[in-house]
Amino acid sequence: MKYSFTLESTFAYICVFLGLCVAAAAENLDIQAQQVFADEKKGITTATGKVKMVKGEDKLNADKVNVYVNKNRKPLKFEAIGNVDFLLLTQDGRRLKGKSDTLIYLIEANEYQLIGNAQVQEIGKPNFLKGEKIVLNNDNGIANVESNSNAPVRVIIDLNDMQNTPSNSPKSPESKKVDSTPSQ
Repeated sequence: MKYSFTLESTFAYICVFLGLCVAAAAENLDIQAQQVFADEKKGITTATGKVKMVKGEDKLNADKVNVYVNKNRKPLKFEAIGNVDFLLLTQDGRRLKGKSDTLIYLIEANEYQLIGNAQVQEIGKPNFLKGEKIVLNNDNGIANVESNSNAPVRVIIDLNDMQNTPSNSPKSPESKKVDSTPSQ
């Protein structure tokens, strides 16, 4: 197993793991990989080889993880590629598990894009999304699920959850868009 850390700032770049390091509570981010390489001039840090990231109760596994930063080292985009699976605790206390071929987190937009064989399941509830691409935007409460003509989108929603959520809440299912039309 090969380990290489080229810059002291490597861990700072990777601390955007699913946007969770922005939270007020300080926790450690534990990263395990066969190699971590940072190119400060290009603004990218890459962890490769059985990447495992853990922060509190949140976990991510992937073959490769890229973190893109601007010239001031501010994280812009997080990208996990290959055999991506995750488990996370949301700000409202829900536990989600999911998987995809690629996961992209656009930090400023607070948007997750799961691409290729994408699935998200709320643990302990039947709530489930499956498609070729799932986009979840936390700021505006939008969920968009797309698929191709070979496999339809699948959405399972606990109707009891929908009835118990206040309609004026930003997390309300009425404010969420779920597109079940297959993409062309």
